[in-house]
Amino acid sequence: MKFQSRAIFPILLALLVSIIGHTSLMAQQKAMFTQYMFNGLVINPAYSAMDEAINVTALARQQWVGFTGAPNTQTLSVHSPIKQSNTSVGFIFLRDQIGEVISENGVLGTLAHKVEVGDNTFFALGLNGGIGKYVGQYSLTGSASAAFDPVFADQNSLRGSLGFGLMFFSQKFYAGFSSPYFFNRDLGTSTSTYTAYKPHFILQGGYLKDLGEDIKFKPSVMVKYVNGSPVQVDLNANFLLKETLWIGASLRSMDSIDLLAEMQLTPNIQLGYSYDFTTSKLAAVEKGSHEIVLNFRIQPRRSTSSLPRCYF
Repeated sequence: MKFQSRAIFPILLALLVSIIGHTSLMAQQKAMFTQYMFNGLVINPAYSAMDEAINVTALARQQWVGFTGAPNTQTLSVHSPIKQSNTSVGFIFLRDQIGEVISENGVLGTLAHKVEVGDNTFFALGLNGGIGKYVGQYSLTGSASAAFDPVFADQNSLRGSLGFGLMFFSQKFYAGFSSPYFFNRDLGTSTSTYTAYKPHFILQGGYLKDLGEDIKFKPSVMVKYVNGSPVQVDLNANFLLKETLWIGASLRSMDSIDLLAEMQLTPNIQLGYSYDFTTSKLAAVEKGSHEIVLNFRIQPRRSTSSLPRCYF
């Protein structure tokens, strides 16, 4: 492999070490996703290295329908290879709203590079950085003591963040480790009160198995760890029928059982939907969660033939 293909790795590694070296972490908790396996850039910035096509993915999630103030989230992610450099770039636009009290709007840029470590097997390192506008109007909670308690002080701040991700993959499997919002720094605020944030660490993996001429089986797992909270495990099994329809289910520990389906509407357009059946005590006051994903996969102009399909 040419030296130029590896030259960016020392730079990315140096930035990664710099990120991990920081311990001052401030921000709010981040949104969860059911169809993370079809929207990988939002949980691992190295994900863009896995596909040689341009991808545009839009997601909308309404959590805990019927529960007043439940979170709703929208994301738009774009990632693309840079010619034939084994380097890819991406952008993520995020809107997260919890009732009328908490909202965040942000944008992240991602950079990833892969090197071949075996026969059609690759290792990728990705970094992301961005800026977000966080607003917490805690005085709207209606508590009589809110106006006098500093815990309920309103927040309005601009925050920068950095994250990292690693991916080891081939056309048959993948394994990743990431923390997309590892380091956060306040860039300006109208108040002196901050929300403490503990970064999420995410371990993920999946495998693709041919069960016949028209059936593929893809089991996957995601493990999320946050210091001070129980480890959350998401087990998923998906079947691909005739290269057209994904159907599957997930079990998220201490939270939900999820059903999902993804339809290949055209060779370049994929539409997905999932519904979460809550298994916690929240089931008594809400009616599950809905999530819709729309993906466009675009072949770069430089390509003269169809790119191999990316199943991850």
